Amino acid sequence: MVPQVTFRGLSSSHEIKEEIYRKTQKLSTVVHALRGCHVVIEASPRGHPRPSAYRVTVHLSGGTDADHRLPRQSRNQNLRVALGEAFRSAHRQLTTRAVTH
Repeated sequence: MVPQVTFRGLSSSHEIKEEIYRKTQKLSTVVHALRGCHVVIEASPRGHPRPSAYRVTVHLSGGTDADHRLPRQSRNQNLRVALGEAFRSAHRQLTTRAVTH
């Protein structure tokens, strides 16, 4: 599965897209039926070239339920930390659903 990545308020980054791809592949090992992943990265405006915070939202589709519609979000001043937190949250959600089903 190749994730769709949307950047809002910051430029697209090949390096960040590669990191998201690797994290998405890890999620698909938990639930093999995942069909899609859409990651939205938003930079909050600060009036300077660097944003003051990033919000990362992970939307998953497919899996053991009809869809995993609850987006997993994280907000942090460091983009990599926000990415890690959002994907760890998604991983916990998928693991919990896989165990209960």
